[in-house]
Amino acid sequence: MNDNFDELAPWLDRIDQQLDSGQKRKLNRRLSTKLRMQMKRRIKAQKDPDGRKFTPRKRNQAGSIRQGAMFKRLPKMIKTAYSSNHAEVGFSGRTAEVMAVHQYGKTIKPSEDSKATRYPIRETVGWSDDDKKLIISEIKDFLLNE
Repeated sequence: MNDNFDELAPWLDRIDQQLDSGQKRKLNRRLSTKLRMQMKRRIKAQKDPDGRKFTPRKRNQAGSIRQGAMFKRLPKMIKTAYSSNHAEVGFSGRTAEVMAVHQYGKTIKPSEDSKATRYPIRETVGWSDDDKKLIISEIKDFLLNE
């Protein structure tokens, strides 16, 4: 499956025309909340949206590897935003900046005195097939029960 919903666009447009703004807001709230929970579970399992494990940490100068899961506190920092026109799930502020380094595998200087370091790609934000199935299922459920 590709990363967009082009095949669903006509279906979603027809639904959009039939719902009032209050219903759209309620649906977008439900979708953003469910996607946030799915994202939290995926990060706790240390997996990217494709289901692959995160690239392990490198050794530091002393030769040791930090123990424990990466991004342990990250699930608490996932934000949602929604209105009748959109639903968002992601990070904000300093957390968003740090996560962009991991998401895209950027090269940065962690501090002014250190040398530039290239971070491996560890995707935390993205569409998985399960996310797409969840969205379709939630929309169907919403329409049947609304």
